[in-house]
Amino acid sequence: MLHTGEPLRVLLVEDSRDDADLIEMALERGGFAPNVRRVETAAEMLEALDSVWDVVLSDFNLPMFSAAMALDTLRASGKDLPFIILSGAVQAEDAVSLLKRGAHDFLNKDSLARLIPAIERERREAGERVQRRRAEERVRILSMAVEQSPVSVVITDQGGTIQYVNPKFQDATGYTFMEAVGQPLDFTATQDTGAETFSAMWADAKAGAEWHGEFCNRRRDGSQFWEHVTVSPLTNPEGGITNFIAIKEDITVRRSYEERLLRQANFDDLTGLPNRVLMLDRLDQAIAVAKRTGMLSALLCIDLDRFKDINDSLGHEAGDRILKVVGERLGGCVREGDSLARMGGDEFVIILPGIEDGESARMVAERVVEIMSHPMDVEGQDYFITASIGITLYPNDGTDRQVLLKNADLAMYKAKELGRNRYGFFTAEFNRRLQERLALEGQLRGAAVRQELLLHYQPIVNLKTGQPVGVEALLRWQPPGEKLRMPGDFIPIAEEVGLICGLGQWVVETACSELKGMLRNGIVLGRVAVNVSPRQLREEGFGRMVKHMLSVNGLTPEHLELEITESVLMDDTSVTSANLQMLCDLGIRLSIDDFGTGYSSLGYLQRYPFSTLKIDRSFVSVAPDNRGAGRLVETMITMAHGLGLEVIAEGVETEEQAEFLRARNCDQVQGFLFGRPKPLTDVAGKLLVAV
Repeated sequence: MLHTGEPLRVLLVEDSRDDADLIEMALERGGFAPNVRRVETAAEMLEALDSVWDVVLSDFNLPMFSAAMALDTLRASGKDLPFIILSGAVQAEDAVSLLKRGAHDFLNKDSLARLIPAIERERREAGERVQRRRAEERVRILSMAVEQSPVSVVITDQGGTIQYVNPKFQDATGYTFMEAVGQPLDFTATQDTGAETFSAMWADAKAGAEWHGEFCNRRRDGSQFWEHVTVSPLTNPEGGITNFIAIKEDITVRRSYEERLLRQANFDDLTGLPNRVLMLDRLDQAIAVAKRTGMLSALLCIDLDRFKDINDSLGHEAGDRILKVVGERLGGCVREGDSLARMGGDEFVIILPGIEDGESARMVAERVVEIMSHPMDVEGQDYFITASIGITLYPNDGTDRQVLLKNADLAMYKAKELGRNRYGFFTAEFNRRLQERLALEGQLRGAAVRQELLLHYQPIVNLKTGQPVGVEALLRWQPPGEKLRMPGDFIPIAEEVGLICGLGQWVVETACSELKGMLRNGIVLGRVAVNVSPRQLREEGFGRMVKHMLSVNGLTPEHLELEITESVLMDDTSVTSANLQMLCDLGIRLSIDDFGTGYSSLGYLQRYPFSTLKIDRSFVSVAPDNRGAGRLVETMITMAHGLGLEVIAEGVETEEQAEFLRARNCDQVQGFLFGRPKPLTDVAGKLLVAV
């Protein structure tokens, strides 16, 4: 409908001038000539209500005011104006609450295209409400006016038996006048309407007060509809109650709208399962059941294994289809009374209230693992999707929902660490280890700034001459008042939480700086080998940082050797490749560390000009006594020499091991037999030669 120049008087409850301007522009685009008055407080609104308005538009929250307060202010004024809420973010429960209290609609500020139709509709409905009120007033006096009412009107005797229904009632219910007369007022109500509701209704009405409520009714044809009902007493001149009148308005559309909003707030759109909000409520109920009965309740956290690979390879539509199938399968694993919810992504939760022991939870988890072992058909192709499950019990593993959820997550991640496609119960050991890890992580952050890090150096010795050819820099951590920590105690955590790049850069900088100090004192150290994490090589500036450290310390590329693990060779990212190529172009020696424990691919060894191959200590320690390990070490040495690489054997601790390696032409060794890791000054003074 066009409103070319039609005046529109708008009372705007809004604290943002920009939003007010946008709203006024939207009204103008709809053809109105708006007269807008903006208010921000209850006092301003009360003053403004002395004037005439066509509609009230209200923001949900203002610094000193709110839509709820504005609605109360409007109702207190006695004026019936269309009240529309405009907001950027409104919880569904809040919107429904305000609709029940009398608000007529709510719109998102991002959807102002709906504003004009909403105003048109609410102006029409406001006019209809005025007409209905006038009709209800005339009903008390003239029965003929009731016949024209746009809402159902029912008049009963003092006992609540129907004496009259108007035509609207007959249209709404399908019952004729004669079929309705003689029936109780509530004869159309569905059976699930509680008796206490009718008791409260008659108590108010017989006490001379109006009663307001909502009922679900059944038409003559069996279909259901919702009505808002007002029951009022009719009195004679002496004040005695002679009859009761019920005004019944069909609110089916509004109720449907409210139910959709509540469903969106509590259920997952994709699977139809309860979402996180409803799951938390169900978990609270399960905890309450356990408290009341003295039984247990279980929480199962289920996460699909490698689901990201499915989304990446097949697309999100295929992933969504799989999630729906998973939801259906999981639904077949629970009892009536249990709860299944989708937390989001590929994570599901099962709640088992009122169980006797953990065996019930174990049985459900085993059913989940078993049912997930069957293939899923996606676009005509079978895919296998496994799940990892963490189980926690109330009250054994926690007494509030957040603790239970955290512990179930911990157990689930432990199941993933153990190989996926399995379940695991939370144990106190998980929590103890987590607390230790968190404490260690907190200590490790800032360790370099607090000067708690240091380097120890272990000699690398030529096996034939027995002379040192270099040293390996090994990181140590000395927290105040604690024992010296070895890399195995903290490097894995640094890798996991993203601290490894900072630690790695500190090692390179410190090694170069300390080597510079030795050279200034005329001490020749040969090369210094430094371990490099794969994460460092994925940092764009790593190669430039190494080049800069050599330059500022006056070192040549021959002074530095970088040890990388085999996993780096499998990393085909452009950043990793660029860093390795830059290091090669600088002439820095590259060494393959811990060879034999990873991929051990000769093809990858040929991608870059490596200088050295290091045999892991796990092979060296058993080589003299284990025939298979001995042959493997011998093969590694022969292969490396065939590729033009020097070989270093790590972890040499006995003469027997040294002799075994010497007999097989191993080039260099390092280990306790030739020197333990020590500060650089100690190593230089005892093992290296001064110039």
